[in-house]
Amino acid sequence: MAEIRRLFFDIEVSYCKGWFWRPSYNTSISYNQILEHAKIICISYKWEGQSKVYNLNWDSKQNEKSMLEKFIKVVDKADEIVGHNSDRFDIKWIRSRCMFHKVPMFPRYLSFDTLKFYRGSTNQPSNRLDDIGDYFGIGRKVKNEDGLWIKVVENNDRRALKRMVKYCDGDVLLLEKVYKLAKPYAFNKVHNTGIKSDCPECGSDNVKLWGFHYSQGGTKKQRVRCLDCSKCYVYTPPKKKVK
Repeated sequence: MAEIRRLFFDIEVSYCKGWFWRPSYNTSISYNQILEHAKIICISYKWEGQSKVYNLNWDSKQNEKSMLEKFIKVVDKADEIVGHNSDRFDIKWIRSRCMFHKVPMFPRYLSFDTLKFYRGSTNQPSNRLDDIGDYFGIGRKVKNEDGLWIKVVENNDRRALKRMVKYCDGDVLLLEKVYKLAKPYAFNKVHNTGIKSDCPECGSDNVKLWGFHYSQGGTKKQRVRCLDCSKCYVYTPPKKKVK
């Protein structure tokens, strides 16, 4: 049984620089007012089951293009990637900047967006990563300081960059906890066994049947709960042969 390679990741992005006449909550800024486009400052990631958090960031030896080239090689090894609001934000930013630098990237990755799960399947007061961690008592984000982005982008402050890396690394650690909490309540996208009735997460056959699920097309599927890792899933039972 092959182990599922699940990658948790998060990015921090710089701001656009531009010009405008008056600050306002509804200020309209057109494309030709942008003087400098946003870039990815750092990428933090870790593999499920491992303690080490890796980070790629701006420094004297590494620019955005080299960061992306290295990270895409890591992503290509993953069976599933996990982020918070990653389908809408992180993955799109990475793809956009890969296109800008002509860095090859696969068109689509199997992903689990924890924001989509909590927003679509639960009803706590807030779906922000920090608030989810606090609500369920599993941790908080690393505290961030005002003006950190300005120190990194405008002043090229190396100490500020280290604090941003620590902040980004902390998000990845909290993300894994938030995912682990959600995992028993979410359907798997990755199947870890060739036997459909076995648990798609851990491969165990120590499972409990839990009634049936019917698709809109009328397909009958078996509901199952794994007694080893608590994963819930469905599979289509084989049809009985008519003699």
